Amino acid sequence: MSLITNLRHNKSAITKTGFSFNYQVRHFWEYVNMMFNKPDPKRIELLGPDRACAEWVLRNGGRVVWEDGRKLADYNSLPPEEETVPKLLEIDGSDSSISHYGFPHLSGCTKLKRIILHNDNYIDDRAMKGLSYGKSTLTHVQVSKCGSVTDAGVKEIKILDKLETLILFDLENVSNLNECKQFLQTQLPNCKIQDDAEQIKYER
Repeated sequence: MSLITNLRHNKSAITKTGFSFNYQVRHFWEYVNMMFNKPDPKRIELLGPDRACAEWVLRNGGRVVWEDGRKLADYNSLPPEEETVPKLLEIDGSDSSISHYGFPHLSGCTKLKRIILHNDNYIDDRAMKGLSYGKSTLTHVQVSKCGSVTDAGVKEIKILDKLETLILFDLENVSNLNECKQFLQTQLPNCKIQDDAEQIKYER
């Protein structure tokens, strides 16, 4: 379980100290999420974009696949910092706390092909726009069960001109998903747009 998820489980403790679920509390959790997601340029320079990106995903409860096929779902299982890691191939952000603040991590990951964004409460239209950081490499994207994504956000995917597969479903705040798909198909004629797919299964 990610650190930020642990914090969310402790919201009741915050309310007992006199806070209520009002603007101040929402702003607080937004700030916490930002701190767990935002890139650290010095760390990226020191360890390289692939290691830094993997740290971002794992720190927030996601999973990664290296270019050599190894899967990783535990931040504490990362190799020592002095050890070189393979290139990052896939990101699975299912049930995680990754958000748009962290998407600049995608820049510089030259082998990153696949991103799954499923059941993530922090994924919104800003994150859809942030996918553009992976524009030069992404060929497979899934966005599903992300309730903060709207029609406008889905249409931001048009920038990913190397996409071969796009999976979109269960987006409750998208008012006309079929229209969005039709729009994207005109913008991405070489991309197969699907309604559903079997997700990658990772050993935890």
